[in-house]
Amino acid sequence: PGVAVEELDGGKKKLSNKCPESVKEILERHSAVDLYNKMVQAIVEAGNTRSTFGSWKSAEFNSILDCFREEFAEHGVKLAFCKRKSGSGKFTWIEFIDTELAPDYVPQYDTANLSGQSIKTCYTTLKFPKGVAVEELSRYGNARKKLKETCPAEVQSMLEKKDLMNEYHRLVDICASEGTGSWCKQGWNVKNLNGVKEEFEPIFEAKGVSLFLSNKVEYISHGQYGGHNEYFRWLEFVDREEQPNYFPQRDAKSQKECVIS
Repeated sequence: PGVAVEELDGGKKKLSNKCPESVKEILERHSAVDLYNKMVQAIVEAGNTRSTFGSWKSAEFNSILDCFREEFAEHGVKLAFCKRKSGSGKFTWIEFIDTELAPDYVPQYDTANLSGQSIKTCYTTLKFPKGVAVEELSRYGNARKKLKETCPAEVQSMLEKKDLMNEYHRLVDICASEGTGSWCKQGWNVKNLNGVKEEFEPIFEAKGVSLFLSNKVEYISHGQYGGHNEYFRWLEFVDREEQPNYFPQRDAKSQKECVIS
């Protein structure tokens, strides 16, 4: 309730011809229909919002929304231009947030709120919003030694602010000793790591940080010679003050290992 979505899968023509009923309901409630029409017209008339291949350009699109954000806010509506890329495709949409009905809602895929952190896999790059700190579990070499001896700056900054560094060091020490797996799974055992994560979840949650283990498996084809799996694992630390409704894309606990080719 309080959040409406307009998908941008039909390009400028669909955007200019049809407004989703859920969006219209929020706009009418806040007397913002005329403002919406002006914004859509600005998007349609802009010549630099789409790439050669038809995808929407985040910076250019957000620059247009920036011209309207303040006025929408005066009407009680927040805007977010969102993107998500997965094995099933690329998705782009605008979220219209009724700040009276959903005052604490934070759009997870808001392109204007990205932290600059990313996880690169063989097929894609996963990006993360501000308020989420990420630590990748190395797949090769001295992975466990690296986990124990190095801490990403974003993770350290968040956990120092939350007074959780001692707990973090205990967490990674146990992950390094009990989360080991076979070489064919590139050194980590997801089931064991999940057990460690669940042990520490309430400790971190008590100080306002949610802890997640994420897992992504990709199949690399060798053509007529078959193929092999590549495994990617990482920890996500979520500051619930900044991201109250965030949930990871690749949570290892709630999803089966998904193989993407």
